[in-house]
Amino acid sequence: MVVRFITFLHNNIFYILRIMELYNEIIKFGDYFNSLRMHEGLLVIDLKLPLGWKDKEVLVERGGKVQMKPGLSNEKFKLVSFFASFDISGTESLTNEIMAIVKWNKDQEEKNHLLNMKMLELKKVFNENNVDSLRNLNIAFDGKIELNEQEFTEEVTTLVKEGDSEGRTET
Repeated sequence: MVVRFITFLHNNIFYILRIMELYNEIIKFGDYFNSLRMHEGLLVIDLKLPLGWKDKEVLVERGGKVQMKPGLSNEKFKLVSFFASFDISGTESLTNEIMAIVKWNKDQEEKNHLLNMKMLELKKVFNENNVDSLRNLNIAFDGKIELNEQEFTEEVTTLVKEGDSEGRTET
C-alpha cells in the first residue's frame, strides 16, 4: 500500500511540474493570452492585443523569426495568431518574439503616458508663471538622453542661437 502511494505521488509530482512549466510560460503573456493550439506541426499562440499595438512592425524589425496572422478585431482589440515550428527552437523563438512585442508596446504606452504627464506639468508651469520667468526656464535631464540616435550626456543649455526673428545676429 505504501509503495503504491509513493509511486502515485512520484508520477503525479512530475505531472504537476510539467503543468507548472506550461502555466509559467502562459502566464508571461498576461491578459493578452487567448489560446494555445497545434496546427499541422506548428505551435500557434493566439493573443488578444489592443487595436493600436504594433505587432507586425516589431516582428519585421526583429528579423521575422516567427510568423503571424491577424484575425478578427473590434473597436478595442484584435486577435493575432503567432506561429512557429513545434520544436524546442521554434517554441523558444515564438515565446521570445511575443514577449518582445508585448514589451515594446507596453514601453510605448508608458512613454506616451509620461509624455502626457510632462506636458500637463509644463502647461501648468506656463499658466502659473509670467513670460519673464518663463524665458529663464531650463529643463535638465538626469543621466543620458538620445536625440536622433545621438547620445547627450551634458545638459542642453541653448537650443537656438541668439539673433533676431530671421536668425540674423544683432549688431
